[in-house]
Amino acid sequence: MNLNLKNETNSWGIVARLFHWSIAFLILGLLYVGLIMVDMVNSPEKFELYGYHKSLGVIILALIILRLIWRWINTTPTVPTPGLASRLSAPVLYILMLMMPVSGIIMSQGGGHPISLFGWFTLPTLIEKNPSLGKLAWQIHGYTGKILIGMICLHFIAALYHQWILKNNLLRRMIKGH
Repeated sequence: MNLNLKNETNSWGIVARLFHWSIAFLILGLLYVGLIMVDMVNSPEKFELYGYHKSLGVIILALIILRLIWRWINTTPTVPTPGLASRLSAPVLYILMLMMPVSGIIMSQGGGHPISLFGWFTLPTLIEKNPSLGKLAWQIHGYTGKILIGMICLHFIAALYHQWILKNNLLRRMIKGH
C-alpha cells in the first residue's frame, strides 16, 4: 500500500485517497437519507434527519473545497487510456458535488431556515428569506441529486471496466495508491 502523502505521476497519495473515499461514503449516505426524507411525513424524526443532512452537507462542501485545493497544489496521476469521458467526468462530478450543498444552503436559508452544524454553531445567514429563491434551489437540489446518482453509477461502472476489462489497475490505484 502506498503511504505517500502526496500523489505521484502514477499513484494516488493517501491524502487524495482519504478525500476520495470519505467524500464518496458521505455523499452516498446523504443521497440515501435525502431520498428517504422526501417521502417521510413531517415529524420530529424527519426534522432531526434534516438537521443531520444539512450538517453533513456543510462538512462535505468543506471537504470538497479542501480536496480541490489539494488537487490544485498536487500532481494528478495520469489516467490510463484517457478518453473524452474520462476527461469530462471529474469536472462534471466536482460541479455536481459543489452544486448539491450550495443549493441546499440556498434552499434552507431562502426558506427562512437556519443551518446549524450539529448544534455547535449556526452558519451565518448569507441569503435572507426568499421563498421563490428557496423553491428554485429546492428544484436544483432535487435534479442535481438525481444527476449525481447517475454520474456516480457511471463512475463506478467505469472504475470496474478499467479494473476488470482493460486491466489497467485504475480502481486498485484509488484503493491502494499504486
